[in-house]
Amino acid sequence: MKQTIFNASLEESMSLVTDKYIKTSLEDFNEKSYEGKLLGFVTIQFILFLIFLFSIWVDSQNLQFLFMKVSLINGALLGLGFVGFVGYLIDLTKIKNQLILSYYYYNKWVSFMIFLLCLQCLVIGIAGAGTIIGMILSGALYTVAFILYFIRLFQNFQKNTLEILYQESTYSNRGADFLDRFVVFAKRYGGLILFLIVIFRIFFPNSDLIQQNGTFRSIFVAINPIIFVPFLYFLYVLSVNNFQGYYLKKYLEDYRQLSDYSIEEWYGKKSKMYKEHIKKSTKR
Repeated sequence: MKQTIFNASLEESMSLVTDKYIKTSLEDFNEKSYEGKLLGFVTIQFILFLIFLFSIWVDSQNLQFLFMKVSLINGALLGLGFVGFVGYLIDLTKIKNQLILSYYYYNKWVSFMIFLLCLQCLVIGIAGAGTIIGMILSGALYTVAFILYFIRLFQNFQKNTLEILYQESTYSNRGADFLDRFVVFAKRYGGLILFLIVIFRIFFPNSDLIQQNGTFRSIFVAINPIIFVPFLYFLYVLSVNNFQGYYLKKYLEDYRQLSDYSIEEWYGKKSKMYKEHIKKSTKR
């Protein structure tokens, strides 16, 4: 059988699935409620809708993406957002019997939704760049560039995952580690930085160089799609890290036994597995 990123054995997958991911999965369910996660999905869907409405205004400014209306493309992405939301609701029904997979299901679908949001913004950005470098050149140049970028990211993911699964390389995700440190930093100092920015704007209200200088403004508009590269990369980093959940789901009971967690901790008190376990214990 050909070795792929999806058909590794339990022993091979153990090089990929880390104790940290399993611990985080359990902590996530215990610390974060369904209501909060559903609210997060509703919020993202609402933002997708707002961007769609903004796209209608963009159309009124005669901005297009390769001869297509921006609202048409972003409307399709909004529709896919509903698909992602429904997909999470379907997976949510499985969590009752698979508590440990709550973290995996949530990150899988929220990454998809945020990706759609980034694409919506990217389409608007490329349409805007067309006002400077031309609609055809902007659409063709950035579309090809980002397609190649996505292909490169997937190739890296596939190559690194295959090495971990079949060549026993040590799992390492520097991007995810950096993102964790950044989140800690943002929680600790984000309020202070925001406060300093507000103070700066109050005392220097006319300091926006881009708005004052037409050349800088034109350059910014022309290259604005590049701004989304780091956002897409960190989304890729989160998705790569969450791929551990694929094998956790595939060998669910095996990993429970290997990790030495109880059936109650792993599946939940309301799960079918726990109820069957209680019945067997009672009969004994």
